Amino acid sequence: MDTALSRIVVGYDGSPDADLALQWGAQTARRRDLALETVIVVNDLDPVLGHHHEHAEQAAAEWRELAVTVLSSSDLDDSGIAVRHGPTVPTLLAASHGAEMLVVGSRGHGLMTGSLTGSVSQHLARHATCPVVVVRRPHRPDSRHIVVGVDGSPESDRALRFACGLARAQQQTVFAVHGFHAVTPAKGTTDDIFSSEVAIRIEHAERLLRDWVAAAARENPDVEILTESIAVSPVRALVDSSAVASMVVVGSRGRDAFAELLLGSVSQRVLHDAHCSVAVVR
Repeated sequence: MDTALSRIVVGYDGSPDADLALQWGAQTARRRDLALETVIVVNDLDPVLGHHHEHAEQAAAEWRELAVTVLSSSDLDDSGIAVRHGPTVPTLLAASHGAEMLVVGSRGHGLMTGSLTGSVSQHLARHATCPVVVVRRPHRPDSRHIVVGVDGSPESDRALRFACGLARAQQQTVFAVHGFHAVTPAKGTTDDIFSSEVAIRIEHAERLLRDWVAAAARENPDVEILTESIAVSPVRALVDSSAVASMVVVGSRGRDAFAELLLGSVSQRVLHDAHCSVAVVR
């Protein structure tokens, strides 16, 4: 296929979650008029034993046939399947260079070296140069809204615009969520939740959130954007919201990037705990 075209890259290993990822990638490519490239990665050497995987090529051939079956009903004008050799993460990162997004399943064949496992999706989300979508079956399959974390940072602004693009293609609503700590640990008590000071902070957070989404709303008049500020941690706000969402979209780093490096980033924790698919945007 012509890799100069705008395209979606899907990492595929024949697992049930990889099937979900390929189905999602194919549907999104068709709705957004993008090319689709399916990449099967074969790890030639066992990193523990140091010898060639005897069944690696056979597995790759089987996965390719499975991918063909999944794609047979996608009605895509431009799709291709490539088998590449090398370590999984660097190979997928190289394949996704310049792509609109990289799509993988949440879990893969954990017993086979080089397959897509949870740790692989975490590494891809950290290091890819394009948005990474990690697909899992949603808790509410009938959900028609996309949750996006917004905190005023450049990354969350890009996440909001990415969510709007998906929502337009999929005819969904965007739900912009801002989680924040209303009470500082040093002086907060249960009674503080009802204090006028906390009420003022909540009102201020809601006003900030409306300001942060205003530009995206003007640019996407055909997308309904709802907002909610929640006086809990950003992780809890997004994970709780994910229970009734089709997808959660987060920026790779938020406003408190240094603190998140020490504690584990919001994006990585949401990626691990969400009840639906997660897109990490940078």
